[in-house]
Amino acid sequence: MGMKRDMKERDALARVDSEAWRRKINAAREIIYQKNYAVDSAPVELILKEESLVPTKNAFSQKLSKFGFNFFSMFVVDIMHEFELGVWKELFIHLLRILDAQDKTLINELDRR
Repeated sequence: MGMKRDMKERDALARVDSEAWRRKINAAREIIYQKNYAVDSAPVELILKEESLVPTKNAFSQKLSKFGFNFFSMFVVDIMHEFELGVWKELFIHLLRILDAQDKTLINELDRR
């Protein structure tokens, strides 16, 4: 995270609200709602799975795509979420191991507090 390669990949692989994207969503929704297939059925997965898409229409896309607005650009990268799952979790595990190595009862005391 934060490396030059990561930043380039974020730009290159960024999702775009394009006509092709909307066609895939509409095709999947037609299979689900018109042909009565389940959301996780093979015909729907064939359309959506490669790009991890979901068959949900977006109001911003419907109203603003004609003006060239890419609603995916509205979403902020969740740095705290990425940090929390990565660095903080490993740091906390490390601290728990230090407590355990020092005295086996200290983790219980931490839990109590």
